[in-house]
Amino acid sequence: MSEGVYGQVIPANVSSEDVDIWYKYSETRSASSSAEYDFKKLDSNILIQSVHEDTDGYPDNVLSGMYNLKLPTDTFGKKGFYTIYIKPKEIKTVITDIGVLAVYPDIKGIIIDTNTVTDSTTRQLLKTNNELVGYRIEYLDSANNKTNYFRIVTSCNKCEPVIQNMGGTNQKAVRYRYNDNSNLVFITLTPSIAPSFKSDLLPFIGNVSQSIIITNTKFTPICLDVEMVNHDADTISTMLEGSQLRDWDKGLVTTFNDDNEIYHQSENTSIKNKYTGEPVYEAKVKKTESVDYTQSLNVLNE
Repeated sequence: MSEGVYGQVIPANVSSEDVDIWYKYSETRSASSSAEYDFKKLDSNILIQSVHEDTDGYPDNVLSGMYNLKLPTDTFGKKGFYTIYIKPKEIKTVITDIGVLAVYPDIKGIIIDTNTVTDSTTRQLLKTNNELVGYRIEYLDSANNKTNYFRIVTSCNKCEPVIQNMGGTNQKAVRYRYNDNSNLVFITLTPSIAPSFKSDLLPFIGNVSQSIIITNTKFTPICLDVEMVNHDADTISTMLEGSQLRDWDKGLVTTFNDDNEIYHQSENTSIKNKYTGEPVYEAKVKKTESVDYTQSLNVLNE
């Protein structure tokens, strides 16, 4: 590392509530697409934080941002290829209104009704003041597709609507003021102020009734490719280099692992010509049941 060069990327601490985990399975690389191979959502609790304890027995921050991924056998038990996609959790909702604060009419924001969010954990996140600061808001078009446009949340507080008279006229308008007992949320975004060179051009922050997606920005999405196989380098090495015992009386060939435990056993037979008695075929059949555990390398010491 060059002297005087400092990095700006820090590991983020997240919880299972901050992530969405999806996976897709295929038997082979070239498997045709079908409903069976579509992405399916996983329980995000399979993401477990790595913990390192210091000499006092308390968690140390040396592994901050490091996580283990548990792969349950009931989901990842089949041989084949699994694509795992870990991404920040998305909250889909609708803009209830676009408004300003009654006291500060130059502060414009979007209003979200938390009652429209069905998930209780997500609803509580939205109702916690300033918990969404730093989150990203993306906008959906009429076809429910994401647009290449986003804004960043700068503040988020519960609010309520108030009717305010317009100065010098009989007209009235809806404004908003902060109220911690409300189900509405007033969210300010950046950029939301018109540029100094064109004060009448306000940046777009959304339209009323437009669908949006709120996403945390704690980490970059990760895509993992996992291959489940019957054998690895160790098991192949055991079959190639492991100790073997050949019992000619029973026609058994037994292969042992490094701990001299039976790893593989096969029954070898030959089929002879009924007229000449000469061997015609040799057969090797793996024994998956009724393994003969009397086969042991201890016979070499007898």
